[in-house]
Amino acid sequence: MDADSSSSSSSSSPLHVVICPWLAFGHLLPCLDLAEHLASRGHRVSYVSTPRNIARLPPVRTDAAPLLELVALPFPRVEGLADGAESTKDVPFDKVELLWKAFDGLAAPFAEFMRAACAAEGRRPDWVIADPFHHWAAAAALEHKVRDESQIARFLFCCLGFY
Repeated sequence: MDADSSSSSSSSSPLHVVICPWLAFGHLLPCLDLAEHLASRGHRVSYVSTPRNIARLPPVRTDAAPLLELVALPFPRVEGLADGAESTKDVPFDKVELLWKAFDGLAAPFAEFMRAACAAEGRRPDWVIADPFHHWAAAAALEHKVRDESQIARFLFCCLGFY
C-alpha cells in the first residue's frame, strides 16, 4: 500500500453521522460504542434516542465527547404505557406493542431534528445509521436529501442464544 492510499481516510473531510438505535439496551449500547469510535476518529456524531434512555447511558468517553452529541427526542405518551417506559427494559413483554406505538410516534420529532440539522450551516448529516425498525428514519433522510435510500445504513442486530 502506498503512502497516498494509507492516508486517504485521514485526509478526507469529517462526516456528520446520525445514529438512531432501537429502544433496547442491546441496541443502544453497541450503537453508543460505534458513535464513540466514529467521534474519536474526528467525525461528528448525533446519537438520537429518548430522554430516559440517554440519561441511562454510561458516560461518553472523553476522547469522543467533543464530537458526540446526545440528542433527546420527546417520547410520545401512549395510553397504557407507564410513565418513564422508554425501552424494552421498562416494559413487560405483553405490553411491548405499546412501546412500538410510542416508538412510531418518534417519526415527527426525528424528522424535525433532521430538518434542523440539514438547515444548520455545516451540520447536514452525511449518513443516517438506524435499526431496520426505523422505517421513518429512511423517509426523513430522503426528504432532507441526506443520501439516496441505498446509502442509508441500517443495522440488523441478531442475537441468538444457544443453551
